[in-house]
Amino acid sequence: MDKKTAKKAEPSVWRKRLDRFWVTLFLTPEGRPKSAMLMYAFCLCFVLFALYGLSYYFLIDGLEYLLKSINAVWFKNALMTLLPGLIGTAVCLLFWFLTKDKRILPVAYVWLGILSILSLAGMYFVCLDDLEVFRIFWYFFVRLVPVGLISGIVCTQIIYRKWKLKEDQNDKALGKLSD
Repeated sequence: MDKKTAKKAEPSVWRKRLDRFWVTLFLTPEGRPKSAMLMYAFCLCFVLFALYGLSYYFLIDGLEYLLKSINAVWFKNALMTLLPGLIGTAVCLLFWFLTKDKRILPVAYVWLGILSILSLAGMYFVCLDDLEVFRIFWYFFVRLVPVGLISGIVCTQIIYRKWKLKEDQNDKALGKLSD
């Protein structure tokens, strides 16, 4: 066996790390999922991320055009920060009606928050040599991430709690009927 064949047969260091991440987080030693809900929520958080990105991508130019007559820069910036985030949240909340397990969407927002914090920390460590680059990243991070993330977490928690309360009341009513 030559060196090229031996090198291809052995997985790369990054592949080994990625495999360990998936096994530790989602899989049992037998290779079965620890929690399907946790895995679905993790995958859904990337869909939510894409939907928020599309929200900003499609709305920011239109808002800029509509708000060009407004001279107050702070007001224009506030609207251009709030509206795409809130509209993105409204679109993402449609997943509430598409999922059977109602825990998935709130957990997906928790995952999105965790990944946002990790990306912020990672960018800080990458930019230790050039803090001006981090300041630019921070500017865009603060304008794009918190509105959608906070509004999404708050909305899903409110919706989930109302749904859970209703489910508990239905369970109690069924329990009384069976007695």
